[in-house]
Amino acid sequence: MIKYLFSAAISLLLMFALLSSTHAQDSDIKMYVTTSGELELDQGWLTAMTNHGTMIDIPVPMYIIDHPKGLVVFDTGMSVDVVPDNGAEYWGPVSQAFIPSMTRDQGIDERLQQIGKSTTDVKYVIHSHFHLDHAGNISMFPNATHIVRKAELKNAWWPEQFQRAAYVLDDYKNTRNFNFIEVTDDLDLFGDGAIELIDTKGHTQGHQSLIVRLPNTGTVILAADAAYMPENLQGTVPGIVWSVQDAMEAIERMKLIRDRENGEIWLGHSMEQFQQRRLLPEYYD
Repeated sequence: MIKYLFSAAISLLLMFALLSSTHAQDSDIKMYVTTSGELELDQGWLTAMTNHGTMIDIPVPMYIIDHPKGLVVFDTGMSVDVVPDNGAEYWGPVSQAFIPSMTRDQGIDERLQQIGKSTTDVKYVIHSHFHLDHAGNISMFPNATHIVRKAELKNAWWPEQFQRAAYVLDDYKNTRNFNFIEVTDDLDLFGDGAIELIDTKGHTQGHQSLIVRLPNTGTVILAADAAYMPENLQGTVPGIVWSVQDAMEAIERMKLIRDRENGEIWLGHSMEQFQQRRLLPEYYD
């Protein structure tokens, strides 16, 4: 009997120690919100059939997540090569429809430096997709592991004709030998539920969004281009889509997760929402 009680006590102590250790690790997670500049465009690109002809400025967000098991970047923003001439040469004609405004210190490399990190510190780069305002600086991370959906990587290299304008081959043409994890299912990155990649195809064939679960902030769904604006959550079709049906199903999936976990959906290009965020060097935990 004494032996049994002793063993039970040891087991309880070990369990509490494990829980305390896990909680300590969870509390160390920090998520930084930043931007690689802004885009000026017709809102009709974001809210199909509504507000066509209305020119707006939108943020181009990037996220840095400092997890005990590794530093993570979600999207790398617009290439720093658009800085000299607002993308006229690097992007070509597409820069007339999507007009970038970016300074060199808004590059992801300098954003990392602002919190005492460097590109070489980054363990994983997670790509929502490979469009010109999301994967522009992938080449800055030759030593990281890049996580992208298999369908997206294939389409980026050989996009369908109606999708080609938003892909800039120069962004990733030198990354053939990079270490890519090509996911086809949802992925719990560190196995602790803190960072989860989910399939939200529709905007592109291989679009993915990111769920970040923080001890104090709670569940945040980084939608990227699965939902640009508040109107998209209310039933307005996103303006640029590979598949309307898949795009709307992705939005409903994010809303279900939001409601189930009492979380928030952080939209991909909502200036109103972005202006409410705590920006780097501040963070969410």
